[in-house]
This record gives sequence, C-alpha cells and structure tokens, in this order.
Amino acid sequence: MAVQRYQADLHIHTLLSPCGEVEMIPSLIIEAAIGAGLDIIGIADHNSCENAAAVIEASRGSGVKVLPGMEAQSLEGVHLLCLFDEIEQAEKLQESVYASLPFPDVNNEKYQKIFREQIIVDGNDEFVGYCQRYLSLPTSMDIEELWRITDSAGGIMIPSHIDRRSTGLCEVLGMIPDSPDFAAVEISGNMNPEQARESYCDIANRAVVCNSDAHWLSAIGERQTAFYLEHRSVAELKMACRGECGRRIENA
Repeated sequence: MAVQRYQADLHIHTLLSPCGEVEMIPSLIIEAAIGAGLDIIGIADHNSCENAAAVIEASRGSGVKVLPGMEAQSLEGVHLLCLFDEIEQAEKLQESVYASLPFPDVNNEKYQKIFREQIIVDGNDEFVGYCQRYLSLPTSMDIEELWRITDSAGGIMIPSHIDRRSTGLCEVLGMIPDSPDFAAVEISGNMNPEQARESYCDIANRAVVCNSDAHWLSAIGERQTAFYLEHRSVAELKMACRGECGRRIENA
C-alpha cells in the first residue's frame, strides 16, 4: 500500500471540556473538519473520552477519521494528548484517570454548577447527561504512569502545547525528560517548529506537531500537520513521527 498525505488536527475538544464552547457538538465538529480539509482529527477532552464515541458516530460516511482519546493532566500539572484507534482503548485510560481524580460531593451546589459545564451528548447531538467528575483538576498519576497506561492500551502520548505556561511540559518541568521517549511534542500557536527547536534544545530529533487545540468551531483546522501514512492509525502516526519506513510528517 502506498504512502499517502493526510491532513490532521489531533487536538480538538467538545462541549464536555469545561472550557469548550457549547457549539462543540459532534455533527458540527465533523462539518468544520470537512470544511478545513482535514482527513484525521483527534478528540481530546480534558481527562475524559465520554464524547469521543459520539464524534466517531457522527463521522460515519464523512471520510474523516476520528481518533478517540483525551488530554490527560498529570500529577505535575502537565497536559498530555493521548490518542487511540478504538474507543475501548481510550476507556481503559479513562478508567484509571477517573479513579485518580478527586470525586467531589455531587450534592454540593458549587460542583453542580461545574458539572453543568461538562455536557455528554450522543452521535445525534442529543443531551445524555453531565460528567460528574472535576475534569479541570490534575490526576494523581505522574507522567510516567500515564505513559505506561496509554502505551499498554496501544495509544500514542504527545505532550500538549509544551510552550504554554502552567500546563506545558517545558514550562512546568523546564525540560523534556529522556523518559518517557515521546515520539513527538506539540506546540501552541505562539510559535512555529523552528522557533520551538531553538527555544527547547531537548526536543532533539523528536517530531514537532501543530494542532488547533480547538475549543470553538472556527478554530478547528487553524493549525494542522500533514502525516504521510499508509493508513490512518495510531501505529502509523508513531512511525511518521519517528520517520520510519517512508512515513513522515510535514508542517505547513
């Protein structure tokens, strides 16, 4: 099978994320992805994958490949983009993440207000319920433990927006550690890959990917990365990030 070019935006939130706009429903996400010329998108709500299956369902027949996952937050406070091929794999990580988040008093009025901002929908954009976990908090798992769970479930982990103050890997730790061996890192819209390599020498030979981190529809596809793959899967993304067997990435 020949290597083909696929346009990807691997970091998109839905209205489940507390900071996601209510317009971020499955059908409109797919419509925006098509309009942006995307072939692959990643659904990465904060510490949860409860809307990822709905976006996959909404994508059927569209030509857009949806990778389910989440943006997990480590004990250190670092945001980590974790993506999978199948929803069942993502749910394995979610189970561990939920177990490591504090579970507030669901009858507390303060938390009820927070929960009402964490909306779960189905593939037809219909309201299902509220996620009653405090998704904005860090988990009690460190980066290594989150990596181990993600990797064992067949996923890829990419540190999110490494240059962002308070939640970016380089800004929190002051470096990119040797372990885990990240195949790629993500940068925010505040810099380009060349600037990132100049600012963070620890990137070394790792791939630098650009995603939108979209929390509203118009942002989807604003930042993209081209992946040269045989087919659209996590294993192929890993190979492209490492430049293996003719797979590669290309930044616009």
